[in-house]
Amino acid sequence: MSPMIAPSRHKLDADSVSLGRAADCTIPIKDRYLSRKHAEIVPGEGAWVLKDCGSANGTYLNGIRVDKDSPLRSGDRIKLGDTEILFQTDVSTDRFSIPESPVNATISIPVREITSERPEVTGKSLERLRILNSLALELIEDHPLDKLFGFILDRVMEHLRPSRAAIGIIGDGESPLQMVEVRRQRSNDTAELSISKTLLNEIVVEKKALAFVDISIDEKLSKAMSIVAQGIHSVLAAPMMIGEAVVGVLYVDFFFTQRSISEEDVRLVAQIAQFAAVKLENTRLRESAIQKRLMDEELKTAYVIQRRLLPHSPPSIPGYSFSGLNRPCRTVSGDYYDFVVRPSGKIYFTIADVSGKGLTAALIMAGLQSAFRIFTTFDPTPSELLTRLNAAMKENLPQSKFVTLFAGFLDPSTGTIDYANAGHNPPVHVARDGITSLESTDLILGLFANAQYRDQQLILEPGDALVMFTDGVTEAAKDEVEEYGNNRVLEVVSAVYGNDATSVGNMLERSVLTFMGEERCADDVTIIVIGRDQLEQLSAQQG
Repeated sequence: MSPMIAPSRHKLDADSVSLGRAADCTIPIKDRYLSRKHAEIVPGEGAWVLKDCGSANGTYLNGIRVDKDSPLRSGDRIKLGDTEILFQTDVSTDRFSIPESPVNATISIPVREITSERPEVTGKSLERLRILNSLALELIEDHPLDKLFGFILDRVMEHLRPSRAAIGIIGDGESPLQMVEVRRQRSNDTAELSISKTLLNEIVVEKKALAFVDISIDEKLSKAMSIVAQGIHSVLAAPMMIGEAVVGVLYVDFFFTQRSISEEDVRLVAQIAQFAAVKLENTRLRESAIQKRLMDEELKTAYVIQRRLLPHSPPSIPGYSFSGLNRPCRTVSGDYYDFVVRPSGKIYFTIADVSGKGLTAALIMAGLQSAFRIFTTFDPTPSELLTRLNAAMKENLPQSKFVTLFAGFLDPSTGTIDYANAGHNPPVHVARDGITSLESTDLILGLFANAQYRDQQLILEPGDALVMFTDGVTEAAKDEVEEYGNNRVLEVVSAVYGNDATSVGNMLERSVLTFMGEERCADDVTIIVIGRDQLEQLSAQQG
């Protein structure tokens, strides 16, 4: 699972599986924090094994960095950058096996005939209506999704008295049915459930409710060893449908000592399957709506709090202009910028990007803001500031999370800017004689406790500007193919010499948004600018 990509399933076979940014990986993952070939999952002796391929940012298994080949167990969580992989194996006997047995159903009724029927009133049809009415009343009550199928099967066991009852949900092409829940009359019954692939196709594709009745007198069915071996006398199965889509299968069976099956029983099971499908969909929608409402409320609160963590307004220093803007790709942002004016007259500033997006990144951003405000009270050099921030981040950041950050301070009396860079996008110095991209950088924050940082320096002459931005600017995409890129940044800022900081920031933001068109930002966009007024502007202000 990746923050910007819908979850997907991948079946492992006998071959190794490579994971990384490269297009030729078995599972290519668009995640900028991954190496081209980041990790592998390979078959070992009786187990799958996770191998890190020398990745820069590490591979994590259940929160622990992988430094040697590690066997995988069902339920293990693999973390690669912002991407999480859940490793699962099916070792339960409660599952549907799908043999190729070429058997025919004894009773087969299209679902559309059941839902549109006008049955004659008989003793059995009245009994069916009684059971359905009772079940409908019981299903009025809301049940959590993780307990819903168990509740439905308990009612099936109560009303129909089968040997076993089960619900299977439609899976992917490799595993057409995945077991959700099973109920058994006998505690010593551990046999797996089996249904012919041909019959499953008839249920799911042709949308029919089926029954296999008295296999001892059905020559074809009696040859289906997967059924005979289980000692089954009769089987019923029906599709669970939402609209025209089959989402699962309801299955019940009866052993030899129990009653035979009639067409009325098939209709009953088919209608119970429809009740189950409708209740499943309603429960999903209800829980989804509740979760969305709670999340929306939390995000609104988080947005208000986070806005207060960013500067309310830029500093007002004679001879200089400052601007900062932040456009979250979601409600809250993992980007951060700040200005702090010290009693000495120096102005500390920073721009940072927390890996990932959403609430986790926003929480880290809040901690970073507190640390920056505290550490600048000691008037450190930029390298000292980054060293302290790195130590704080290394101690508190979750595994695989990190921060890129550019920070420094301006001495307004001379225009000198001292700065240090922890793996952040190179800022651009705009001067009369051209633009300079400040490429020299050091290690990102939060990965290595002993990381070293260098102090660097530039001078803002009158008319100059320093333009800083996060990778939400350079990686802004058009049609999900072409990125805005660093060259476009350079083109825009090369034409802004002499403009005040607010104008420069607005021009760059407009350029990015115009380039994207109707596309939604895939990453947070943050820009800050420090500009020094031209001499004629300063003279006019003083006059």
